[in-house]
Amino acid sequence: MPRTGRGPAPDRRNKCHDRVRDQVAKRTGYHGRKNRAGLVAAHAEHKGVNAVLVPELTTDPSFDHKSDTGWALEGEHGRIRCQDCHPERRVYYGQSTVCESCHEDPHGAEASKRDVLGKCETCHDAVDWDALPLAKAVFDHTDPADADYLLEGQHVEVACADCHFELKFVPIASDKCTSCHVNSHRASFRSRDCESCHPDSKTWEVPGFDHDLTKYKLEGEHASVTCMECHPGDKTDPIAFGDCETCHRDLHHAQFDPRPCDECHSVTVAAFAMRDYDHDQTDYPLVGKHKEQECEECHDDGDKAVYVDLPHEDCDECHEDAHDGAFEPANCSTCHISDGFEIDAFDHDKTDFPHRGKHIGLACEKCHVPGKWNGVAHDSCLDCHYTKVPHEPTITADRCDDCHDEAGFDVVTFDHLGETGFDLQPAHDELKCRACHTQVADFKGLDSNCAVCHADDRPWGHYDGDCGECHQAENWFPAGLGKNDHEVTGFALVGVHALEPCESCHPVGQPRGDAEPACISCHSQDDPHMAMLGTQCADCHNEMSWLRTSWRHTTTGWPLRGAHRLAACVDCHATGYIGTPTDCLRCHEVDAAQCGGGCCAEAHASANFPYCDDCHRVYAWSPVPATAYPHCTN
Repeated sequence: MPRTGRGPAPDRRNKCHDRVRDQVAKRTGYHGRKNRAGLVAAHAEHKGVNAVLVPELTTDPSFDHKSDTGWALEGEHGRIRCQDCHPERRVYYGQSTVCESCHEDPHGAEASKRDVLGKCETCHDAVDWDALPLAKAVFDHTDPADADYLLEGQHVEVACADCHFELKFVPIASDKCTSCHVNSHRASFRSRDCESCHPDSKTWEVPGFDHDLTKYKLEGEHASVTCMECHPGDKTDPIAFGDCETCHRDLHHAQFDPRPCDECHSVTVAAFAMRDYDHDQTDYPLVGKHKEQECEECHDDGDKAVYVDLPHEDCDECHEDAHDGAFEPANCSTCHISDGFEIDAFDHDKTDFPHRGKHIGLACEKCHVPGKWNGVAHDSCLDCHYTKVPHEPTITADRCDDCHDEAGFDVVTFDHLGETGFDLQPAHDELKCRACHTQVADFKGLDSNCAVCHADDRPWGHYDGDCGECHQAENWFPAGLGKNDHEVTGFALVGVHALEPCESCHPVGQPRGDAEPACISCHSQDDPHMAMLGTQCADCHNEMSWLRTSWRHTTTGWPLRGAHRLAACVDCHATGYIGTPTDCLRCHEVDAAQCGGGCCAEAHASANFPYCDDCHRVYAWSPVPATAYPHCTN
């Protein structure tokens, strides 16, 4: 029992306070550092079970926790209450200074294979408990000696707390991406690991994903689109793809509703451009140069594009009027064509100057200064062709069309006979004016005598009279000898003579007047009679039929009958025509010798042989009539 008022018995300290005894013996802790006098002063008496034995420690500033206990209260420890570290009632000694004795381990050190988590002071101190981020010298997450899960790629830049929630370092799952990452795809790919699509942790890109495995295959332009453009926020939930408008903005502002986009556009064409559209489906088919134009040139581009109800009634809806209103109101297609906008279709007959002859086909610029289409002067040919009449002074009129024709301007319609009295018909009218009028202004006072132009054409030794007495323009060669013909020479050309050229009777270089009218003068070499019948050929022959003569053999007293009528003259007149014998034997003696034997030989040997016509007849030389020689059997 305690001794009231006299203090505890000396041995009670060791008997009742074994912990104090140990501290005193080992000189540790608060009691080990205090002497006996100090302890007695502190514990003067017992004041009951609930009495505070050491009130001075909580109020006495002389109490130094570092010197009195050997453990300094620093940092956050200096601001806490005693019972925060000494929760057991009336026990203030024997407390451990290890952090885990007061603090719970939030890092899972018990599961760690490494010592670093078991030593709080490695990372923390009482002054600044926050140790993040850790220096690599303390812990290197990229070093296999420090960590089982090495940080690579984008993981290196991640804060510790992003993966270690509530600062729990061990254990933490790391075999799957979803251990740390929320599956942004939700349940879309629950049967597949993240790494099967995202092999590179540095970029997290999806290089090998086959979109054909989904219900929507990526083709054409869609094949180059990034995932995020269709799946914003990494969401891969099934998205609508039935209509293009699900992803694409309608640039046409519903101009084509309710027609779907793929009626005109295709994902296989760059930028979804439309180049194969059949414009013939519209009320404005494209022809000519219009086919070569880009759509944007007429319809504009982007949000400004107009495709429906685009005005196209008039060309000036798209094209500037190059004529500055000169043809208002007018339709451009009256003159221009869409194949090249050349002016091929304009009908100049609709103007007050219809095109004829050489004017047809001229380029417009020949008469029209570019830009000036109306008001071109055309009252006179000189408006375009000359500044003055080229035929002055002989012709002063400026009406070129009085003589010239638009068909060629060399074609002259001048009435030469009526105006000059000199008929150009029929051969002179084929000549160019310059053939006679050698000077442009020389159109009056020319001599109409043939020799003026044709003197050099007169043959040597030609008749000296006027050319027109013999020649006519329609048939200059051979000469027609004018209206009197060749008979004025005393030798009319009839029959075959009319067909012969002049040179047949009038050799070149010989005077025409030297020709003789007698037949023999030209035909001496042709005389088959060798002049035996004289030179009066016309007694028997004529120009109409030279071989049919007017000679009759009956005039000789020996008419030609039977076979004699078929014989040629020379058959009988081999040596001449005068004194030709008429007895048969003179011509047929050779024929008699060729007769066969028998009675013919006997007859030809008789005294009657020279008289052939006793037996033979000119109409039928054989056979011999029986009445003439009854014994003949040939």
